[in-house]
Amino acid sequence: MNKSRKPAVEKRLKREKERRTEEILQAARNVILDKNFSGATMDDIAAEAGITKPTIYQYFSTKDELFVRMIEPMIESLATKLEEIRNNLSGKKYITGKTIVKDVFNVYYSTFEKDPDLFRLFNIFLQVGIVNKMNNEAALIIKKWGKKSFEEGNLIVAAAVEQGLFREIDIHHTTDFVWGSFWGIVQVEQNKWGREGISRFLKPVLEYAENLLITALVKK
Repeated sequence: MNKSRKPAVEKRLKREKERRTEEILQAARNVILDKNFSGATMDDIAAEAGITKPTIYQYFSTKDELFVRMIEPMIESLATKLEEIRNNLSGKKYITGKTIVKDVFNVYYSTFEKDPDLFRLFNIFLQVGIVNKMNNEAALIIKKWGKKSFEEGNLIVAAAVEQGLFREIDIHHTTDFVWGSFWGIVQVEQNKWGREGISRFLKPVLEYAENLLITALVKK
């Protein structure tokens, strides 16, 4: 009988652990949104989750680890979607550079739209350089996916230039500019009008930026 009950007990314990992990992550998200990363403490997160700080440490050893667990899926998804665009380019599936610009912007926007608050946290996190103050293990995870996103962006631009879809342009500068223009617009519009959700002006301004980039970049 004990043997037959053991798998059931293990499944229950696994579900309990997963539930508690999600509760801690949600509590951390609430606290960091309220106090920013630097101002949030493990005591604050424990209080928000209704548990003791030692209990949190059974699941996450540091605040850095907690934050990485929250944002890693988002930046991994971003890098993966950019890789899909690059693979489509390699397969000669694009006939105009205009579609490439629109697809890249769509990847960025869908990443933001899926979780605007998490995006806001990540954007603030990048701006203030917190990654350089994190422990090495956490920082390496963030840098790995961030690096892959920019590498995929560079490869997209390089392939578009090679195939005659983009003009002859500086690859790295273009990647930085496209990234910066998108996230900059999101930040400005959300700060001005997005306190209750996604700003109604965001998409029109992004479409305007898309068209400017298409005019500047696209050869064919």
